[in-house]
Amino acid sequence: MKYDQKQHPLWLGILYGIAIYGLIILTMVYRINDNTAIVSMILFVLFVFFLILQMRNISFAKKVEDVDYCLKTYFIYKYITMPVELICAGIVGAFIVGMIGTIIQWLEEPIAIILFFFLVIFFVAIIPYVLIVFAVIELPCFISIEYVLCITQKKYGISSAKRMIHFLLQMIPVLDIIDGLYISIKYWNMGRGLAIVTAVFTFCVTALVLSIYLVNRFQV
Repeated sequence: MKYDQKQHPLWLGILYGIAIYGLIILTMVYRINDNTAIVSMILFVLFVFFLILQMRNISFAKKVEDVDYCLKTYFIYKYITMPVELICAGIVGAFIVGMIGTIIQWLEEPIAIILFFFLVIFFVAIIPYVLIVFAVIELPCFISIEYVLCITQKKYGISSAKRMIHFLLQMIPVLDIIDGLYISIKYWNMGRGLAIVTAVFTFCVTALVLSIYLVNRFQV
């Protein structure tokens, strides 16, 4: 089957998102029973199917150096999976802060040693699991932006160090979107409209969160 350059990754991204958030909702909201187990299995199979299909399309796009397809895939999947990315980052960050705060609070107590031991075990068990889930879900984003960087290095001669910096920035929530827009605009003259939409969206969300915080903080 030949690669179709006219194929748009949007419909795959939407189905990919339905499978991911369907699994999350079933896992966190509904009790485990025979019906939810069957639906969860179907959604998981669909998730794997759409993941493999999109990875195949990205691989074909790289062969023909179709940067436009890779960038579209990156942004579509990045925005669809951004809530999951922020949740994973929030879980890791909240756990680390909570662990540090608990250790400081119980620092002078003998139980602190036992508590620290169990916290370390929990940390070792939970954090890798969260990171693995994050990496698998974000795989189309990582692969597509890596291919874009590979083609960009080939055509525009960016250094290996700069390419590595860009890839590392993709591991940091919010900064990954900004870096992706920088790459698309600077090297490929794409994404200017998307950059404006992103800036407006980020400003509105930040203003909303800040407003809610201030209302809760100063309410009588």
